[in-house]
Amino acid sequence: MDELVYNLLLKSPHGLTLLGTLRFRYTDLDALKAGELSALMEQAQQVDTVELTLFKLGGTLSVPLLTGFTPVPLEGISFVSLLGPTLTNLLSSTDPQRRLEMQFNYISNNNIAGGLLWRPGELRQQVFSILGTRVALGM
Repeated sequence: MDELVYNLLLKSPHGLTLLGTLRFRYTDLDALKAGELSALMEQAQQVDTVELTLFKLGGTLSVPLLTGFTPVPLEGISFVSLLGPTLTNLLSSTDPQRRLEMQFNYISNNNIAGGLLWRPGELRQQVFSILGTRVALGM
């Protein structure tokens, strides 16, 4: 699948507003196997039926005033319902020096919304809401 690119507007509860770019793609279009999800499922409640398909994601996030000028590498998963729509996407940084966690949902074909936690677990962690508009890439 081709890369998806979104221009982002990040806003903190204190009014700090930043601009950025999210680039990601589905890195494996085969659904994740149950054995690969054991770490995720340990934290989840036991349920009798799960009607979701999970796909791997990979990408980068660039918010120069927050992350620096080098994009932060990301990995994560996408939760897709059996009927087809994506329910949510979870991404985390693979760079231990620039840690972040983010979750976003599609609110239309061209728009996303969600949240980002910069430096999770530290005293200086920052929370941002995210709005994104898809960039139309040239054909």
